[in-house]
Amino acid sequence: MAPRRRAPFARALLAVLFFLSGVTLWITLPPADSASSVVTPDVRDRALREGRVRVIAELRLPAGSHVPEGLLTAAAQTVQRRDIGAVGRQVLSRLVGRSHRVLHQYSTVPLVALDVGPDALTELEASSLWVRRVVVDSLNAPTLAQSVPLIGGDGAWSRGFDGTGVVVAIVDTGVEATHPFLTGKVVEEACYSSNVSGHSITMCPNGSTQQTGPGSGASCPLSVCWHGTHVAGIAAGNGAGAGVAFSGVAKGAQIMAVQVFSKFTNASDCGGSPPCALAWTSDIIAGLERVYSLRGVRNFSSANLSIGGGSYTAPCDSDPAKPIIDNLRSVGIATAVAAGNNGYTNALSSPGCISSAISVGATTKSDVVASFSNSAPF
Repeated sequence: MAPRRRAPFARALLAVLFFLSGVTLWITLPPADSASSVVTPDVRDRALREGRVRVIAELRLPAGSHVPEGLLTAAAQTVQRRDIGAVGRQVLSRLVGRSHRVLHQYSTVPLVALDVGPDALTELEASSLWVRRVVVDSLNAPTLAQSVPLIGGDGAWSRGFDGTGVVVAIVDTGVEATHPFLTGKVVEEACYSSNVSGHSITMCPNGSTQQTGPGSGASCPLSVCWHGTHVAGIAAGNGAGAGVAFSGVAKGAQIMAVQVFSKFTNASDCGGSPPCALAWTSDIIAGLERVYSLRGVRNFSSANLSIGGGSYTAPCDSDPAKPIIDNLRSVGIATAVAAGNNGYTNALSSPGCISSAISVGATTKSDVVASFSNSAPF
């Protein structure tokens, strides 16, 4: 559908609103989309069917598309963050009196995560001057290859490249910091996990939906929660402390443990018998934004997400995780994401299908692509 051109009065009114909110409007907003294109059909259907739906609303910034912060001057970063905050406040003010709950309000990417009822969703549809689109806050399952790829780690170590001096963020089910393979490795921790009636319960150690500081990134309590510790060991485990002859890929690196999974109690969500561990996309984005916010304190080389869902035969750059992945990339922090373990030969899972992420598959000990590993030509 072609963009709808607004009347001069609408443009003038928009400028006044920005002025009243304390934001100077130097350029004109791009044309807003029609209300019917703002909310995707699956969001609308779920709201009508279940009475509520978790969504991620992408905000419409005055200057146009979000620019990764590493590409901006300090002054331009300040302006973009100010615009994100101003538009976010404008959207939330329109939801006053409507059935909604704010889950995450991000500061560096133009997104707001919400739990909304049909009345709030209708208001978001009518807010196309401020909201670019509203999508479902999707679920992601933990994924892990069955063997460590043959990447020539010993050769890298012999040349002095063992990860010493850098931090790897493990965005997963948490990390057992006292494991002998990881002794002294965990230097930063955080947790983002959600309470959703009839669906999920937070697994942050203090019982809240957000927690930072020592102990917050501990392994969650379900049987699958070994996953994050396993991933951390592959990334940065050191066999010397555990009395074994093998180590992780970057045995000298330190770890930031970010726990983003929630306990799901609904059989339909789990695809079988509950409980199970799944991660809301909005919690993953919050975890990645926390990594980004600490880049001046820790020398992050990468963020690892052995997480995914869905099947995409082309780059999925409409995924709401892309802006924060772009922010990380713009300051030299790679986001490595599992390609998925469904055995697809022409598709990847999300968010590994995002063009600015590094999708990682698995190989066999014969150094060929494993039969269970997803792969794609894009």
